[in-house]
Amino acid sequence: MKPKRIPEVEQLSDESKHLYDVLNNESDLGCVLIATSYLDYALASLLKRHFIKSNLADKLLDPPRGPVSTFSARYDLAYCLGLIPAPLRQNLETVGSIRNAFAHEYLSLSLNAREVEDLVHSLVPPTIHQTLTVGEDSSTVTGPQPMPLFGSVRDRFNMVVVTMVNSLLIIGLQSKRREKKSGWV
Repeated sequence: MKPKRIPEVEQLSDESKHLYDVLNNESDLGCVLIATSYLDYALASLLKRHFIKSNLADKLLDPPRGPVSTFSARYDLAYCLGLIPAPLRQNLETVGSIRNAFAHEYLSLSLNAREVEDLVHSLVPPTIHQTLTVGEDSSTVTGPQPMPLFGSVRDRFNMVVVTMVNSLLIIGLQSKRREKKSGWV
């Protein structure tokens, strides 16, 4: 079986508008499966960019036998390499659990199913940085604040997924391919 080509981060970035259309217009099943697949490719692209240029890098990432070919292996490795922060890793794990809930249900499942809804509500919302004025003395508190998420369970899922995709793409676009050490052919 010919290995799937892992798209470059730039290609995923260019195609992200299509992802947003899918998240808004597909069934819940399609939304969850495509969101997870996109996140998986974004992780693979990030790791590929971080690795040295080598056919071995593609082999490591190639499903089904590559040791870094699963969604969970990719987000765990990206975290251990310091490429992604802990909250993003946790959200990726939760999205994987949501995908698995859909994959292991033999009847139709929706994002409003109790077990899935609980997982969606456990997703860490994106953090915004702001300054708040507090109290009569006009003292200020500065720091990251979780962004309030409104709307349906699907809206919350989509908002967090879009933020995760954007974070992975930005990290990937900022990353530079590692160079082989001289003498390491």
